[in-house]
Amino acid sequence: MGKHRNYYVIGLVVSLVYLAAAELIWLPAPLKTSAGMEWIEMIDWLLMLLALPPLLWAAGAALGIVALRKAYAGQSNRSRRNKLAYVLLYILKQAVIAVSLCVAGIALFDSEKLMLILLFIGISALLVVLDMLLSEMFDWDLIGKPRFPKRTVLLWMGIAIVLALLVSPTGYNVTYPGMTLNMNRYAHVENGTAGGTINGVLVFERPAVPMDWVYGKLFPQYRFEPIPEDEPPLTESYSQVVMMKTDANSVAAAIAMEKAGIGKGVTADGVRIVAIVSGSPVEGLLQAGDVIHRLNDRAVQSLDDMTGYMGDAIKPGDTVTLSIDREGETLRIDAPTRAADDDNNRTVFGISVQTNVKLDIPRSIDYKRYLAHIGGPSHGAMLTLAIIDQLTPGGVTGGLQVAGTGTIEPDGSVGLVGGIPQKAYAVSRTDADVFFVPAASAEDARAAAPALNIVPVRTIDEVLGWLAEHGSRLQGS
Repeated sequence: MGKHRNYYVIGLVVSLVYLAAAELIWLPAPLKTSAGMEWIEMIDWLLMLLALPPLLWAAGAALGIVALRKAYAGQSNRSRRNKLAYVLLYILKQAVIAVSLCVAGIALFDSEKLMLILLFIGISALLVVLDMLLSEMFDWDLIGKPRFPKRTVLLWMGIAIVLALLVSPTGYNVTYPGMTLNMNRYAHVENGTAGGTINGVLVFERPAVPMDWVYGKLFPQYRFEPIPEDEPPLTESYSQVVMMKTDANSVAAAIAMEKAGIGKGVTADGVRIVAIVSGSPVEGLLQAGDVIHRLNDRAVQSLDDMTGYMGDAIKPGDTVTLSIDREGETLRIDAPTRAADDDNNRTVFGISVQTNVKLDIPRSIDYKRYLAHIGGPSHGAMLTLAIIDQLTPGGVTGGLQVAGTGTIEPDGSVGLVGGIPQKAYAVSRTDADVFFVPAASAEDARAAAPALNIVPVRTIDEVLGWLAEHGSRLQGS
């Protein structure tokens, strides 16, 4: 019955190889096809290879069932224990086949459900482990007492050591280089035409495993930092970065279309409550998500309007009548105030707020979903540039290979992002003619990639101005 065991072992080894490859997924970048498909797009197709281990396990279980039936049929003296073992192994192998074929089907035809695929691969692997242990305990070519599964235990001790190196938590986060993402392939504007190549750039940040310190010795730009005690759970962090990507896409689209002469762009529309401070006098009266439009019948369009009026007309301890929007319903609430902790003369409600914006996006945009691009707002500036490029006859790159990073703020400014050294290194591996970075991050970028043409910018208009000047020079040369 050793043949089916070989399929099991090969499938397990392939799974470990995939796990190690996932941690080094950035290495093949900037691989690109002649049609312009970048490595980040190829990854989505390669994920279908996750079907290989479960298919190997299903094949091994099927061969095991054939061998099991043959061995059992050849027994002349069947004890009750052997009958029970036969039934148990038969059911276990059937379970391996069922779960493995299920996960293989998901991997081949719905690879976007990555977390579900990984969960079922884990379940299938556990069933395989159990089958290997029991199959070695009961050798159906012999009739006798179960024996200790020494080979399987030794094999799994080795696999457990490798697995520990690849997945054990260390209490640190690791940041390392990612890959570029052609924003004109990521987003397509209705009736838009891409004029050039505009790359955003990603980095990877995740909980570090022991093997990352080995990777850090072999490859450049690995950075380790202790995980903060107040860091939210991984599932919550995932939801946050997905939401930030959605918000960044919307702001980028509105700003870009306004600059292309389409729509009103981003306009202030009240003050949104982000959080209520514990012990605040308005705790229980106001909620996160409420949008304040009036203070004592004074119209409030932005955070500046609110802080200005609070400073001029409201004293600590006063009660203010707020007109708010809560899930589409307009409410009037009498809200008490208090003095700020750091200034007894400053009046506060005890809330965290930001300007609520209204986004005008007249044309639809189709966004591709790449599994390696989970979320985050750092692509915002380059997405804005790409949408402008698609809406501008002839584009805006002037023939340059453009890369950049930075958030896009509602006022068109380019905001700070993390992982600048890792991003600069990733871009330095490409044929980019220019790498735009937030102004405050220029030195960090130059230190990581001295040969790269790094241009610090503060606004999207500065990006457009630089391209208008230098792109035309390139075309004229």
